[in-house]
Amino acid sequence: MDTYKLAPVIRIDKEKCVNCHACIAACPVKYCNNGVEDKVTINHNLCIGCGNCIHACTHKARVVVDDSEAFFNALDKKERVIAIAAPAVASSFPDRYLNLNSYLKSRGVAAVFDVSFGAELTVFSYVKYLNEKKPALCIAQPCPAIVNYIEIYRPDLIPYLAPADSPMLHTIKMIREYYPRYRNHKIAVISPCAAKWREFDETGHGDYNVTFLALYEYLERQKVSLASFNPQDYDNPPAERAVSFSMPGGLLITAERDSPGIGRVTRKIEGTHTVYPYLADLAAAISTGDKNGELPRLVDCLNCEKGCNGGTGTRNRETPTDKLEAPIRKRRAEMEAKYGGSKSAAKNQKKVFKVLSRYWKPGLYDRSYRDLSGNDTLKTPNEKELTEVYKSLRKYGQQDIYDCNTCGYGSCRGMAVAIFNGLNRPENCHHYDLSLIEEDRETIDRLNQNLGAQIEKSLDFMKGINELIESLNDQIVRQASAIEESSAAIEEMVATINNTAGMARKKQDAIQDLVANVEHGRSSMHETINAVGNISKGVEGVGAAIKVIGGIAANTNLLSMNAAIEAAHAGDAGLGFSVVAGEIRRLSETTRENSRNISATLTAIIDGIKITTARSSTTDTLISTMSEEINSFANTMTELINSLSELSVGSREITIALVQLREHAEAIKTGYSDMMSRTRDLESSMQRIAETQDA
Repeated sequence: MDTYKLAPVIRIDKEKCVNCHACIAACPVKYCNNGVEDKVTINHNLCIGCGNCIHACTHKARVVVDDSEAFFNALDKKERVIAIAAPAVASSFPDRYLNLNSYLKSRGVAAVFDVSFGAELTVFSYVKYLNEKKPALCIAQPCPAIVNYIEIYRPDLIPYLAPADSPMLHTIKMIREYYPRYRNHKIAVISPCAAKWREFDETGHGDYNVTFLALYEYLERQKVSLASFNPQDYDNPPAERAVSFSMPGGLLITAERDSPGIGRVTRKIEGTHTVYPYLADLAAAISTGDKNGELPRLVDCLNCEKGCNGGTGTRNRETPTDKLEAPIRKRRAEMEAKYGGSKSAAKNQKKVFKVLSRYWKPGLYDRSYRDLSGNDTLKTPNEKELTEVYKSLRKYGQQDIYDCNTCGYGSCRGMAVAIFNGLNRPENCHHYDLSLIEEDRETIDRLNQNLGAQIEKSLDFMKGINELIESLNDQIVRQASAIEESSAAIEEMVATINNTAGMARKKQDAIQDLVANVEHGRSSMHETINAVGNISKGVEGVGAAIKVIGGIAANTNLLSMNAAIEAAHAGDAGLGFSVVAGEIRRLSETTRENSRNISATLTAIIDGIKITTARSSTTDTLISTMSEEINSFANTMTELINSLSELSVGSREITIALVQLREHAEAIKTGYSDMMSRTRDLESSMQRIAETQDA
């Protein structure tokens, strides 16, 4: 079966859509909506244009497709345009609907026609059809949404649709036929209906569907006051009671004038949640046959509960019905008065018939319909397939069938059919979401238990860490104290080394003087050598002293070697240097004492020289040896002093390093203290988490 691409009459503002499915819940043909994505979209080939979703969407995500912009652009370009206004204009622009005619003409509209007169022609066509063809059932078709519904979803009702045009098409065809000067003008339909564009598209009549809502908003934006324009009547003959066609039952009110008693065989019904189930039941009743005369002869049906006055292209959806209809009733009284008043119904009927006969001829207003059921490709799942879909929704038995309507389909089966046809997804099912939440809750409970165990372990671990850190902190405190004590000791040692170096330098000067004196004595000895040749006995004392000095020199040499070795081990030489310094000091004192002895001995020698010169030669030799040893000792002392100087320089670097070491020790101490504080805070936090979890 062929499919047809239908014109969109409702568009979606995806920025405003929150995927709440209110549109699906409100839609009488739910499967024209696709809820697979995050935004509900429309399959326009299945949408009947009822507009119920527009009013159900509190987020304003669904909007009527309107031609007002194109209409005013055409006027700005000076294109030839006329307009026709639906009867509901009197309700949407109370007391200003004739002023609207003046405004439209001021914008360049060549003429404005009243669709109420087209409604008179429509009733004329219906009555002729009912009287002449005597159909068992006739479904009125002023409402394009109902026509769309029957063409797409109930093609078995197409033979029962009235084979006559709607009031708007009657008006358009009348203009083309009886107003030749407007035959080539484009026609703008001032309309209360979103679905009207479908009618124009299917029949090829009508160019712009300008809704009352869009027109009203345009006038507000342009700051146009209709009160500033004079009222101006329409360019066609006046209608009579058909001006009430926009009210529920308006067709019947008009038909009663031409066919009294027709109301007794007419079903009047309106509203999306009423009319479409009724038509579905009607199709079923027709298929079984009307054995008991239960079916009506005429079905006067409208999509909108408040009729065209509260249509999808108006702002009157929430306006009370009485307020909407008051301007219509007022106008009806005025129009009936023009034809003679309500008391002379027969006269009025003749007058109206006479006028209508001039604008009606056989075949002009005939309407045929298309079977659009090929657009409905919805597949019905069998029980096995349905069960599989239910499983995907986590529905495993009758206890899981909620029919809660949060999905918008009214039943779990409706949702399952949508999913089976790829028009929705399990995530939009309340039960499915609850099941996931319950599963997540159980998972969270398990995770909580595991988390509790891990928290307990973490708390124990944190306690161990705290104890370790406290132990380390104690060690660091002791280490810092030891460093402080060591630093003080090393500083004292360094001071001692510096003092020793100073004293050694002074001793070096004394030794140099001694060397000079020895050299001087040696010269004197040479001068007296001939005199002392015979005093060898006196020289024995000098020899003994010289041996002592030699022993001292040897000891001094050994100590100097040990001092050099100790100097090479600077890291461990602190205490050694103080020993070396003591030994050097004692050696110096011994040397000095022996020097005195030598001096005394020399004195004795000098005295002995006077007695004996025999010993001078030996004394000269000994003095020479002593001179050499003293020179060697002086050199050793010089090396030792140099080593002490280097050590003194190194000790300054040690002092600096000690200062840095104390600073680092203090920083480490502070850092560990901070770490200990933080770990205690962490332990407290973990404890609070554990308490929260238990709660």
